[in-house]
Amino acid sequence: MTETNNNPQPQPSLSMKSMPSEIKTPNNKSKYIFFIVLVLVTGAIATFIWQSQKTPVNEVVASEENKNPAGVVKFLMEQQWLIHMKLAKVETKPLARQVKATGRVVAPSGNQAVAAPSVSGILSEGKLPIIGQEVKQGQILAVLRQTSTAIDTAQLAASNAQLKLENIKLEAEKRRLAQAIIEAQARVDQTKAEYERSQNLYELKIHPLRQLQLAEADYKASQAILESAISQKKVFDDNSPISSQEVIAQPNHTITAPISGTIVAVHKTIGEQVNIGEAIFEIIDLNTVWVEAPVFESDLPKLEKLSQAIFTTTANPTKEHIGKIVHIGEVIDEKSRTTSVTFAIANPDRNLKIGMQANVRLDASNTIDAMIIPKEAILDHEGKKIVYVLLSGEEFQRREVTLGDEYGDKIAILSGLQAGERVVTQGAYQLKLQELRPADAGAHTHET
Repeated sequence: MTETNNNPQPQPSLSMKSMPSEIKTPNNKSKYIFFIVLVLVTGAIATFIWQSQKTPVNEVVASEENKNPAGVVKFLMEQQWLIHMKLAKVETKPLARQVKATGRVVAPSGNQAVAAPSVSGILSEGKLPIIGQEVKQGQILAVLRQTSTAIDTAQLAASNAQLKLENIKLEAEKRRLAQAIIEAQARVDQTKAEYERSQNLYELKIHPLRQLQLAEADYKASQAILESAISQKKVFDDNSPISSQEVIAQPNHTITAPISGTIVAVHKTIGEQVNIGEAIFEIIDLNTVWVEAPVFESDLPKLEKLSQAIFTTTANPTKEHIGKIVHIGEVIDEKSRTTSVTFAIANPDRNLKIGMQANVRLDASNTIDAMIIPKEAILDHEGKKIVYVLLSGEEFQRREVTLGDEYGDKIAILSGLQAGERVVTQGAYQLKLQELRPADAGAHTHET
């Protein structure tokens, strides 16, 4: 039985020489070239990283600054809504040039008085008013226990004699004016009759026109004389006779307030001796105050049409007060070359105190066309004044501006802006922060 060999016959093997050239194993030369290329690429990457790490800090800062060379700040709409940003239009208006001065609050003439006794004595009985207390004219302020001396009595007698003489002169002048009124009235009646007669004769063409005109002039002149005499007598009638002071019969003498106002000084205490005419209280009526401010001689021609003044105080620089001009001085100080401008201000809430510093603005007669914006748009930046101007919906530009005069809550701009542009008012400071810290301030979130 013949065995059958099931194993396949061996296949002839391919020799290296019979392999195609495309699949030959790389030789040593190609391996060397690949290695050189790999080393060069790796070196280039390492050099780039090393140079990046060695970039100076000032070059980085300069690069960041060059990103925003024109001061343009991007501020997203969401950020604008969040801070309730507001804009104002640059307007051009004819405005009065201003003269500025630093003055002070003073008591008006006639609104300041002292309370002093007409006799000598010692303060007694009760409690004296205190500084700041309101008093009415005629109100009893203190009681004085009289300690009159012979000198006091003599002075009082001399004073009474003078008062009596003044009253005699007053009554004599009243009588003279009464007689003058009677004579003037008679003259008016006479000239009136003559004027009516001349008028009738002129209508009948008996008297010429000139005679009628002369009669009319005499009539009007007599009327003027009568009215003047009546006015003069009224002035004297309004001035009551001055009552004489008598030697105190009672043991005590009362001291009353000469005017209504506020007590601003108390010079004596209970138990102190007070001489005749010695001030015990000082009283000022603060319902109206004056402000006096020096104005340079060279500025006076600019104030020809001045009728009011605007001022603020150091205590409240945002509150503006408007006063009416009382007087512009007639005398120039030889050293300062200034004169005083005085104006009156109502002071019902008593916020203006005597002696306060007043920063005064006076409107000059000439005007100029000036651009104005709200003062709240102005910011300080490295010693300069800047504003932020809207360029587009989310872009704003920092501008350096030159400031002019102030007009309430507005201020004039001399350079740096154009009429019609819009500046940021509310939110200007946040824009400045955005410009200083663009990376941080630019980030925003919708979280609440």
